[in-house]
Amino acid sequence: EVNYYTRARSSKSTQIIEILDSKIVKATRMGFGRLRITEQVTGYDRKLVATGRSIGMVPLDLPPLTFDTRGLWIQIPDEIRDRLESDRMHFMGGIHAMEHAAIGIMPLLVMTDRNDLGGISIPFHDQVQTAAVFVYDAVPGGLGLCRRAFEHADRFLHATLETITSCPCTTGCPACVHSPKCGSGNRPIDKHAARQILECIISGSAGPAKFQLPDLPAAAVERNEHPVTLTAGAEDLPGAGIHTRVQEISLQKNATLRYGVLDIETRRSAAEVGGWNKAENMGVSCAVLYDSHSGRFHDYSQDQVPALCEHLSLLDRVVGFNLIRFDYKVLAGLSDFDFYRLPTLDILMKVHEVLGYRLSLDHLAQNTLGAKKSADGLMALQWWQQGEMDKIIEYCTQDVRVTRDLYRFGRDNRFLIFTNKAGHQVRVPVSW
Repeated sequence: EVNYYTRARSSKSTQIIEILDSKIVKATRMGFGRLRITEQVTGYDRKLVATGRSIGMVPLDLPPLTFDTRGLWIQIPDEIRDRLESDRMHFMGGIHAMEHAAIGIMPLLVMTDRNDLGGISIPFHDQVQTAAVFVYDAVPGGLGLCRRAFEHADRFLHATLETITSCPCTTGCPACVHSPKCGSGNRPIDKHAARQILECIISGSAGPAKFQLPDLPAAAVERNEHPVTLTAGAEDLPGAGIHTRVQEISLQKNATLRYGVLDIETRRSAAEVGGWNKAENMGVSCAVLYDSHSGRFHDYSQDQVPALCEHLSLLDRVVGFNLIRFDYKVLAGLSDFDFYRLPTLDILMKVHEVLGYRLSLDHLAQNTLGAKKSADGLMALQWWQQGEMDKIIEYCTQDVRVTRDLYRFGRDNRFLIFTNKAGHQVRVPVSW
């Protein structure tokens, strides 16, 4: 039994992938959008259980963890930074304390726990061209928590300031600006600097600030997203509340990305071959591949699997539903082609990553598209035994059509819809 506990030390960075909304609030601009978070665990502190005093830091060399989520950011005007530095206050400590206080107050605005959130404070962010405080949903894809806080931005800022000013501590404590999971050990922290930053923002005493929209990374251009455009409100002045808003632009179909949507039907059931773990013995009655380049549905028999492999190798992306755990396993029993090297987007796996459980294609299609499958796999097996290939091809083509439309909906809207256990239709965020 040891007399110490450990706490991870880490560094984080954030990249704005897509701007979904933006507005002027008091003397700052707040944005909301898709973020890419990269966290690097650099080591861990050993702290005495009795006193919490550090007795050493152990360095670690681990790969970075990267995930996409949704979050908000608060731009800090240069005028405020200049004022703090002229007063010899710790600007970095101020925005760091502001980040912690903002995360701590979130459970009063949104039904959440602070462990569902993360944050980064940066003295100069190269996309926004100013200092910025980021708060994000600490789950890949996001949970909608920061969206709610963004919608109540004015209240969010006031509540954060109130948390700091009402705390009787002198230099900061867990009740105001300290975080129990801070990757840098709550250093640097300057409670008084955080208070002055927020007071300057809310009062507008720093004067009108000029903000520019963040520059989107090259990845956004590669997805053929439009740059955002501004629609100015009637009163575009700091201190007047919500004015300038960024219009969310629908994603345009990427003409350069050649994608295919694949589905197969088998000759034998799992029971006939001895279980789902022997999918390679099921055989193929029909495979249908939609090609975005030609806009056509191509059907293949088992004898034509080599031609299917050639077609798949031409695609920039192969889309499907349960491709990796089923379709590829079936096809692997018929060909030496390495299907797992294909650039694959498995919708079922993407949904499972967010929800932690699986949903059927029919369930997602009915809730998201108002469409449904025309039959089921057992019926397709029966048609194979009866030699009714036309019906199998028609059924498989319909499955591919539904999967394609589901993929397009998720691509353009960043979510799919399902019915939860309480019977309510809710969104599941996706990103592809």
